[in-house]
Amino acid sequence: NKMCALADRLSPASEISGACNTIVNEDGILTGYTTDGIGFREALKEEGFLLPGKKMTLLGAGGAATAILVQAALDDVQEIHVFNIKDPFYDRAQQIVKTLNEKTNCHVTLHDFSDESVLKEAIKNSDLLVNGTNVGMAPHTDRSIIQDPSLFHPDLFVFDVIYNPKETKLLKDAKVAGCNTANGLYMLLYQGAASFKLWTGKEMPVDIIKEKCFSK
Repeated sequence: NKMCALADRLSPASEISGACNTIVNEDGILTGYTTDGIGFREALKEEGFLLPGKKMTLLGAGGAATAILVQAALDDVQEIHVFNIKDPFYDRAQQIVKTLNEKTNCHVTLHDFSDESVLKEAIKNSDLLVNGTNVGMAPHTDRSIIQDPSLFHPDLFVFDVIYNPKETKLLKDAKVAGCNTANGLYMLLYQGAASFKLWTGKEMPVDIIKEKCFSK
């Protein structure tokens, strides 16, 4: 967040989200980018899921969730329902949601996570459910942000940014309900690949990295 104020220029995603994880120095001009959302998009593409025109429910409004939200809206997701508890992240998300509705063609709404009926309806009408929180991360692997598995439906793709454990309780429950699922491992890989390309102008050898370092 501090780097956004220090950079000379910002990518559209960094400008809206107020965060950057990659700085490119071009003859002393510092440009800030955020690549987490790109990593998310490419991880879904790896699974054959394309974002444009889809309806999405996003759980969380912290750093990773915000990067996903902003990039998804910029990538022409049709509709996004964001759910978060009433904490400082909620207040920040209100402004980001307002900006996305003004600057993109995506219709974004923010809801209180405690509103179970609204959450149920959003998931029912969504193509994609994303857990952008740390609920279910090791060592608390017995937890799931969705405690009612009946909310899942077979046409729903469920994505969890967590990759430790590789299959969270959320993903296990979703899989039982017939959903296609993915964890955040390839999001990590592809956000790094996006930064690598910004720094070097070259494609990172992701296939070699998958083979030698990654096991889904």
